Order: sequence, then C-alpha cells, then structure tokens
Amino acid sequence: MIIPDEDDLKSKDPPVATPALRYPERAAGRRPFSPLPDYETSQALALNDFNDSLITFRKPPPKRRFIDSKSWKAGVTALGIYIVLSIVIGIPIIFRKSRDSDQQPFSYYSSSYTVPWLEKTTSSHYVTNINNISSSHSNGVEPVCNNWTYIGQLNDAQGSAVGAVQHAISSYGQFSITSNASYMTSMNTVMGDLFVGINPDSSETDTTISIQMQASSVDLFEQTSVCFALASAITGLSIYIPDNMTFDDQLLFNITLLYPQSPISAKVNSFATYLPLFTQTFDYFGDYVDFEKVSIEGPVSKIFVGFLEADKMLVETSLEPIFGQFSASNTLSVSTIQAPIHANITLFNDPNSIFPTYLEVNTGSSNLTANVTLNSPNKSPPLRPNFIINMRTFYGQATASFVHDPTSPPTAIKLRLENDLGPTNVTFDEKYQGVFQATTNLGTVAVTRGTANSPDPWDMTLMRNYTLDYVSNTRVYGWIGWGPYPGSLLTEQQGEVTVETSIADCTLFFDG
Repeated sequence: MIIPDEDDLKSKDPPVATPALRYPERAAGRRPFSPLPDYETSQALALNDFNDSLITFRKPPPKRRFIDSKSWKAGVTALGIYIVLSIVIGIPIIFRKSRDSDQQPFSYYSSSYTVPWLEKTTSSHYVTNINNISSSHSNGVEPVCNNWTYIGQLNDAQGSAVGAVQHAISSYGQFSITSNASYMTSMNTVMGDLFVGINPDSSETDTTISIQMQASSVDLFEQTSVCFALASAITGLSIYIPDNMTFDDQLLFNITLLYPQSPISAKVNSFATYLPLFTQTFDYFGDYVDFEKVSIEGPVSKIFVGFLEADKMLVETSLEPIFGQFSASNTLSVSTIQAPIHANITLFNDPNSIFPTYLEVNTGSSNLTANVTLNSPNKSPPLRPNFIINMRTFYGQATASFVHDPTSPPTAIKLRLENDLGPTNVTFDEKYQGVFQATTNLGTVAVTRGTANSPDPWDMTLMRNYTLDYVSNTRVYGWIGWGPYPGSLLTEQQGEVTVETSIADCTLFFDG
C-alpha cells in the first residue's frame, strides 16, 4: 500500500461538482528524491511477492493411494465372505475329523493288495478294422464285400432294396462282428439284431453265419458295404455305413451266428462284437462252446445274455440295459450308462493262481442288481483275496447279494459298493468272514444278522461270532466270523466289505 505525502494531498485540486460518470483521475506523480517507489513499481513489486508466496506456500498434490476406496471395500467384502465360508464349511469338517479320530479305524488289516486290472482295449480282438476296410490286416485275410447270394427290391413306397448271404465257417479260433455306425450320426437311421446261439437243427455239423440287409433306397444299398474275412480259425464280419446318410434314409440288419450241437466243444479263443444301435442276444451255449475271451460292445446297444461263460469277459454299452447270466474265472466287467443292469453272476477262482478273480459292475442314473455266486475250492484259509469286486451306480437302487456255491468253502472277498443318490441293499450268506463297514451321509444305516449257521471248515470247534465296533445312524462297522475277535492279529486273508451311499438308506445283512 502507498501512503501519500502531505504535500501531495495539498496539491490536489478542490472537488468540483461533475456528473457521476467520469474518467478516473491520473495517479499522483512521485516527488523527486522520495524513498518510496512510484505506484507502478509498487504494484509490480506487490504482484511479484504474491506470486512468490503462492510458489512457496502452495500445497503439494496429494499422493496417489496404493488401493483406492472401491478396491478396499471389495477386499473387505471378500475377506468377510471367506471367513463366513470357513466357519460354515470348516467347522463341520474339523468336528467330524476330531470325532472320527477318537474312533477305532475300520480296517483291521492291510487292504493295499495290488489290483492288476486288465486293460479294456479290445481292438486287437477284431479281425478287420472297424472304420477302414482298406487298411492292412495283420492276419493276412483280405475281406470280400457285398458278395450277396440274394438281392431283391420290395414293393413299397420307397423302393427298398434287400440282400442276404450265408456262410459256413470254422467253429474255432477268432470271431468278430463289427459296424462303424455312430449313435451320434446314425440314430434312428440304423437298426439291427444279432443272435448268437446253438443251431436247433441237430443234423447241422457246421457253424453258420448269415446276414440280411434292407436299405431304404437302391443308392443306399449300393453305398453300404458288408464284408466277410473268412479263413481257417478266423471269422470276421464288418459293416461299413456311408457317412452321408440323411434322416430319410434307413438301414436294417439281421445277423445270426449258430454253432452246431457237436459232441466236441468249439474252442473259441476270442469272440468280439462292436455293434452300435443293435440289439445283441446271446443264447445258452451249454457244453457246445468253450469261450476264452468275450467282448460285447456297442453304444446304444441292448444286450441280453441267456448264459455266457468265459475266462475273461467285457460287456459294455450305454443308454441301454444289460440283462443276463455271466460266469468268469479271471475278469468280468459289466458296464452301461443311464440304463439298468440286472446280472446273475458266477465267479470262480483257482486257489493255485497268484491272482484273484475280478468283477466290476457300473451303471449310472438307473438300478443295479447283481446276484453273485462265489466258488473257490480252497484247501486251507487263503493267504490272498479270492475275489475283488467293485460296484457303483450314480442314481438308482443298488441291490447285491453274495452267496457261496454249495461245494465251496468260505472265500476271501474284497467288496466296495458305492451309490451316490439311491438306496443300497447288500446281503451275504453265512460263509462270509471279515470286516465290514456301511456308511451314508444323510440316510440311515442298518446292519443286521440272520440265524443261519455254518461251521468253520478249518476248525470245527470254533463258534461264529458277530461284533459291532461302532454304531450310529450314519455309520456302522465291525467284524463277523469264526473264533474270537481277531483285531489286527491275522495270519490269513479275510474279507473286507465297504458299502457307501450319500443321501439314501444303506442296509447290510448277513445271513448268519
């Protein structure tokens, strides 16, 4: 601010009345030798000081936060959710583990027996290549295709074409019947029936195979290949369906293979089928045919078996049921998806073999019913399992029974049966000896014993005992057998049974 001198004030003219709107007065000039700066200089100096003060005292910009408020809120929310889930999930698990840790473990002896499951690859069983007729053949037999003995045309609206052929074949060796049809592309356009059995004509001495085909048009008939690869001890039938079929096209097949009623059994080293969309039926063979390996496969293929016996057997389909009677001495696998299984099974185990006999039965979204007969002529208590069995269904009722053949002494069986959503019922006869466990998560467990009695063939003085080590609504385990409760002091192989389900009831019954 500039303070004017007294002389400056006196030198100003007296006020004169003028209009309100006028130009501003000129600033007073600086006196000579005055120590104060003139007005312009003072204003410039004041402006510079003000700018310097702004530079000196201006606050620095706020530092950027490493985590903004939104991220911080999201982190707190996630931490809260984590804590809640830890409480809801973790506490029941900790409680269950702490509860189980106070209980005696189920197994009284090692159940770590190595299970050498056999590989299920069956492509080596086929005489011809399923998908490529022109590929090389390891057996050296070249197939002959569409060599029909009869060709005709039906008097229908579509003008369907038909063909038929029959061959006398060897009763021994390797057999395969396959098709390249796919249930993904050929559903409702390809259908067929396979029947394998004994020729009702007792005068027939040859094994015969025949096929009849009906196509909805002549063009489709000519595009379809039916090929035979025949030689001594080799029989192969392959069907090759064109990949350009439409929904208006249709192929029908009827295949029949008949063995003779010969006093000498036909020795079949390998019998394999892969027939999607077929119905496969196997009759009762009696003593007329001796099968070593059998493989019955085909997606969306119904399978019916009167009675089939082999050392090794694989029966597998999907979306269709499996019904029948099976007998195996080495390996038996029965499997489907979203369809029921009803099987009567006989298992034989050679006590002189170093391996058990294996059984696997699996299905999903349907019922599983298995009635198993066990036979192993042990001369003394076994030192390894005689039978190892796995069964499972995802949704449906699981019912299984295990009885010994009347000629068989007690055997050692390891069973694991799992059911995810349906009820489970398992029954054992009075010859079972070993530990057992039945569990469920949301259902009820019941383990009971009947009144049947069977003496110990190794020591007739021992009485049969039944011990429950732990009992609750959802879990029961214990031991049943002859003599005193063995605990972990075992010098022989005994049985081990584990039956599990998730949300339904679980029942385990011992006949005696």
